[in-house]
Amino acid sequence: MKIELAERWATAFNNHDAAAFVACYAETGILEDKALRRTFRGRGELAVFFEEWCAASPESQVDLDRVLPTESGLVVTWTGRGVLSGHFPHLPPTAVRGSRIELPAISVLDLDRDGLIVSHTDYYDALSLLQQIGVLAA
Repeated sequence: MKIELAERWATAFNNHDAAAFVACYAETGILEDKALRRTFRGRGELAVFFEEWCAASPESQVDLDRVLPTESGLVVTWTGRGVLSGHFPHLPPTAVRGSRIELPAISVLDLDRDGLIVSHTDYYDALSLLQQIGVLAA
């Protein structure tokens, strides 16, 4: 059941299906993006975050690399790919539209008894992201 959740999450992301994406989370689920220092609380904020990202990078996709069950949930390594073609309010306004992004990441997911995400923490290289979107020199 745990591994299937990661697959549902990735499928929802890749289909840009906000309803299916937030359905992977408990009502009060939290997504914390350590690199951008942002936290999204509850399905409402998660839906807004996801819709804003899909609007800014409509061809973005994630590929799951490894899904490792833990006692309380999952650790997932994945690679995100896409093109920043619009505004995403959680990135610097100087981000260059048309920038290609390819970013490996690690997500630590804690699940509730129903198998839904209660806590999701993402870790990735912020420097690499800022270089890829033209905010910092490579």
